[in-house]
Amino acid sequence: MFAQSKNYYVATVGNDNNNGLTLATAWHSIDKINRVDFKPGDSVLFEGGAVFNGTIKLTSDDNGTAGRPVVFTSYGKKRATINAGDGEGLLAVNTSFLKLDSLNFEGFGVSTNKGCGIHFFANDSLNMPTNIEITGCDVKGFNAYGIAFGANDDIAYKGYAHVRITHCNATGNGQAGIASYGSYKGFQHKDFYIAYCRAFDNRGILTKTESHSGNGIVMSMIDSLIIEHCEAYENGADNRCNAGGPVGIWVWMCKHATIQYCISHDNHTGTTKDGGGFDIDGGASNCILQYNYSYNNEGAGYLLAEYGALFPFTNNIIRFNISVNDGRKNNYGAISVWGADSAYSVTNSYVYNNTIYLDDKNLINGTPAAVTFIGPHFRNVVIANNIFVDKGNVNFINSDLIINKAAAYLLHNNYYSYNNQYAFKYGPTSFSSLQEWLNNNADQERINNKTVCLNIDPLFNTISFDSKNKNGCTLQKNSLLRRGTFSLSDYFIVADNVTDFDNNKLPSNKKIFPGAFIK
Repeated sequence: MFAQSKNYYVATVGNDNNNGLTLATAWHSIDKINRVDFKPGDSVLFEGGAVFNGTIKLTSDDNGTAGRPVVFTSYGKKRATINAGDGEGLLAVNTSFLKLDSLNFEGFGVSTNKGCGIHFFANDSLNMPTNIEITGCDVKGFNAYGIAFGANDDIAYKGYAHVRITHCNATGNGQAGIASYGSYKGFQHKDFYIAYCRAFDNRGILTKTESHSGNGIVMSMIDSLIIEHCEAYENGADNRCNAGGPVGIWVWMCKHATIQYCISHDNHTGTTKDGGGFDIDGGASNCILQYNYSYNNEGAGYLLAEYGALFPFTNNIIRFNISVNDGRKNNYGAISVWGADSAYSVTNSYVYNNTIYLDDKNLINGTPAAVTFIGPHFRNVVIANNIFVDKGNVNFINSDLIINKAAAYLLHNNYYSYNNQYAFKYGPTSFSSLQEWLNNNADQERINNKTVCLNIDPLFNTISFDSKNKNGCTLQKNSLLRRGTFSLSDYFIVADNVTDFDNNKLPSNKKIFPGAFIK
């Protein structure tokens, strides 16, 4: 038999000497909550519209069980607000089977606050805390993270498993809106799901120069992760680290992570690095960016980057995404690839069937490109069957060096300029036509010594900068690109369940025309 669960009420007119079990006998403060060990199935209900000061502190003594989580929520028609001041809104250490629902967490602001809004931390070497759900919560004004899941930086300690974060807003935080962290030596967390969340105006930390700040959603040390239907924008403007910068939505030191159906736009770097839309970064493997929309970011729309993690960067995919006017600063490409050195390379990664549009409006500095290669440290990177369209003073390719086929292979991409300006910066030389670039680079865009790239007006239906209309880059029915099909599976493995940006299933032979849409 289960012990009967209890509802505990917390109200501004309550009294901590009450039993908390009815509205008439409600508790008054967070201090009272922190003196109680909750049991499976218990709920703590805060008065909606009211403000409660302090930090909610939970431990494994407050664990729920499967099907009987401990719940913290609001009652009434409005959300309650946890005013953390200069501290943390909620700190849970090794806590399992907990649900946070319809609460606001507020700190005093990046420059004054010293903590996180919602912070789950694991430091147990024997047991993995599990089953955390955060839904309908808004978190703002914290120096570190809005929502964070962390693990002890000793790999002997376990992280969190089976975490769901949905319908949350994280804004006005310093380090990031939503994040995870742990040991650089492994993947302590497992099975995270983040959906229908917004991370915006997390500007960064002006006084922090040793590492980047101002990220939207940044997840690390996780095995098995899905981020979908999220939006990140206006993050990163106060980053002051020159070694690296923030990104709207990204992963590093993750494996089997998928970011899909997300929008990331108008993100900033604050300095000279990053400020992009999406990123698969150091130590990541078997990760996918698909069905996303990136626009007006200062950095790359989609980045593959290996900075020097302990685990190899391999088997990552960018497919069926759209980028419109990314790379507004620092010469980034809509698609950018960077490996730190020969020991830390981007390997066995595939970029296919994306649609890229670039023009020179609202540039901050530099010359953006459809594709940017930073350095030579890649191996078996294939960039195939994409649509690259530009207008104005922009490049199709920016590359520090001439890239050989074994490192990165461009294959059956469509290059089209609305103003007949075909600029390629490739190694020490700049080229002013597609044919000139092809003539001087025998490795690229060729199969059996035959040129396979395309130079066709895609006949887009429209070019849209409106996040509510991502379908502007669909092809008109009379587009000649529809006749230029390409067999993806001849060059890399394409899973049978793959669809395009509009969820149309690929044919069994994986032979499709370029771009994010196949119908």
